[in-house]
Amino acid sequence: MSYREHGMWEILDVLKRIHRGEKRRRIEAVTGRSRKAIGRYVEVATELGWVAGIHEPDEQLASEVVAKLRPGPKEPVASSEKVLAPFKEQIEQWLEPHGGYKSGLKLTKIHGLLKRRNVDVSYWSLRRFAQKHLDFGHKDSTVRMADVRPGEVAEIDFGRLGFIHDDETGRKRALHALIVTLVFSRHQYVHVTHSQKLDDVVEGLEAAWEFFGGVTARVVIDNLKAAVVKAERYEPVFQRTFNEYADHRGFVIDAAVARHPTGKDYASYCTSFASCA
Repeated sequence: MSYREHGMWEILDVLKRIHRGEKRRRIEAVTGRSRKAIGRYVEVATELGWVAGIHEPDEQLASEVVAKLRPGPKEPVASSEKVLAPFKEQIEQWLEPHGGYKSGLKLTKIHGLLKRRNVDVSYWSLRRFAQKHLDFGHKDSTVRMADVRPGEVAEIDFGRLGFIHDDETGRKRALHALIVTLVFSRHQYVHVTHSQKLDDVVEGLEAAWEFFGGVTARVVIDNLKAAVVKAERYEPVFQRTFNEYADHRGFVIDAAVARHPTGKDYASYCTSFASCA
């Protein structure tokens, strides 16, 4: 049986999509990971204490999933429980509200306090322990989103508007339009710029989020050179800085499928209208 390396970034991308309620069939089509593999990622992450829709997945969680999936001997779960068991009462006290506050310490803070006491366990092992023994983090189940809902997907693309005279240089300069389209409502925001660099993309998106009054859960980009390092249907590689911006703003990046009838985004169809404006 062949083994396919499970990369941390690929697993993190899958978990983020699951967290935001994307259907596994779509995740399979976008990432190239089989539904069986996706299910395994979710299963392992859940065993580590992760709850989709409640806990935002991070690099540490994805790294632990990678370690669990990698062939070879695994460290038994019981070992982390044995390490944490003597601190159960202390952890419970830290979690309880105190000093007039409505809630206790955050689990990330508790993890740091334990490290100072030379308790060497991962954050997700601590979370799993707290959930199992201290009833930590129990909330009502979340409702998954439909395929396309208001505020879920925005699509962006550049269109060329032509040339404009620059008074400072005395020359003509190209003028571009970054078009941000909300898929559900078809509402649009057009950001005019002289270039298509990453700074222009981020500046245009920031202006669009302010205009729309919020950030969508997913952004589909039409293979913008500033944001896409390698444009592939199943495993596109996005520019690291743009990836970090997406994480900061809390949206997932998708690349439009090139030369595919269902892959052409709505924004692409609107560039001609912007060019004629």
